[in-house]
Amino acid sequence: MITLVNVRPLSGGKFLPPCNIVMSDDGKISAIGDKVEGKTVTFDKAPCAAGYIDVHTHGGYGKDCMEPTYECIDTIARYHLETGITAFCPTTMTASPEDINKAVDNIRKYESRYARILGVHLEGPYLSQKAAGAHPPHLLISPLDDDSFVMDNLDVVKRVTIAPNVRGSADFTAKYSKKGVQISIGHDNSIDDEIYACIDAGATSVTHMYNCTSRPTRRDNPKKHLGLTEVGLIDNRLTTEIIADDRHVANTLFKMIYKLKGYRRICLVSDSLSVAGMPAGDYYIGAGDSKQSIRVEDGVAVLPSENTYAGSVTPVSKMVVNLIGCGIAPAHAIYMATKAPAKLIGLRNMGDIKVGNYADINVLDNDYRVKATFLGGRQVNV
Repeated sequence: MITLVNVRPLSGGKFLPPCNIVMSDDGKISAIGDKVEGKTVTFDKAPCAAGYIDVHTHGGYGKDCMEPTYECIDTIARYHLETGITAFCPTTMTASPEDINKAVDNIRKYESRYARILGVHLEGPYLSQKAAGAHPPHLLISPLDDDSFVMDNLDVVKRVTIAPNVRGSADFTAKYSKKGVQISIGHDNSIDDEIYACIDAGATSVTHMYNCTSRPTRRDNPKKHLGLTEVGLIDNRLTTEIIADDRHVANTLFKMIYKLKGYRRICLVSDSLSVAGMPAGDYYIGAGDSKQSIRVEDGVAVLPSENTYAGSVTPVSKMVVNLIGCGIAPAHAIYMATKAPAKLIGLRNMGDIKVGNYADINVLDNDYRVKATFLGGRQVNV
């Protein structure tokens, strides 16, 4: 049993006055207040928050979630814990169903020593040819072609990204949202009719807003339709993933999203690649048929062949600091990295510092950078 002494926890949406947090031997928070039990760790009125949650991440420290090895997922889980992420969804790339199955099965078998694994996020292959981003276009399919790798992995698949303009998307959304899979929409070339069909069927989020999300367009007649970007901004049934690294979404653009959506409907995600945590240089992402060349330069990953950004190399913890630095209220910025992702994927025991929740806690400095992390009540080295 460990007690954090003299901290200011963010609990229930506000920072409490200096108090103590008792973390019991079962890895849960057992008391918040004056009580002191077991070993004590004292901080000087430091702010603290629930451990950060990343529901969209492809890797880190040179390892990609598509690599079907123990070392791969172990390294990625360590990368996240060392950046203040205490729970995450390993995210696959578009690949053949066979390669996706191998990656998912590898994650299924892994028992994490580091950050908690919440379940797999399948990003692709149900994406639009015209908004593939870093996903190999020749491997994109419709769920009408094959959804067996989703059905066969329901024990571990937590999220799926699908483009609303892909054939069968609304039926797929209805089918799997009823089975407890959180459906996110993105990488699309959709019009509002297709988007609303997916929302009505159960889709609840937008995958990395403003990155491969459709804009207003016409189809077969002069009528102009809203795209996913606009629908995502105005429909409060949708939570918007944001890569808040000031590159994929510039800080000035973030402020507009924040004004329209409010902090409760924004979920910070890293969309981190295998090269997150690595020095600048030339690398590859994906594995097998989905393998592609990328370059890390000036703090961002780019696809040299496309002259565009790939995923990010910025952890969620740095995104929180970035947003606070550009004027977002600290409690709001932290909510987007804790409670928002927890609510999005239905976690009842994470995302806030309260009695009964997991004792996953980030102690922060006065600039809200992570200076100590506790996982299940035990301090980890970061």
